[in-house]
Amino acid sequence: MNYVKTYFLDIITKHFFDFGGKENRKVYWLWVLNCFIVSFILGLISSTISYIFSLVILLPSLGILVRRLRDAGFSPWLALLLLIPVVGWVAVVILACFPSK
Repeated sequence: MNYVKTYFLDIITKHFFDFGGKENRKVYWLWVLNCFIVSFILGLISSTISYIFSLVILLPSLGILVRRLRDAGFSPWLALLLLIPVVGWVAVVILACFPSK
């Protein structure tokens, strides 16, 4: 339960609209993994529930991405690369993989 609380629930509840500070790689990628697993399970149950979940985690996901980019030494504005289909997404994934500075 501590794992779920630390890497999933705290981000949704305490850092829902938090774009300041930094976030390390472990927390970011565990957040991504948890969101993928929950979204996959909800998608098996109902696609509508999965879409609602995606909307709920949109702001926390952007917030943790901005904090991760800042921790890696990049400008948080690089999160806008997500607006570019495919190429921008790949670029953001690569930037999120860089170690902390």
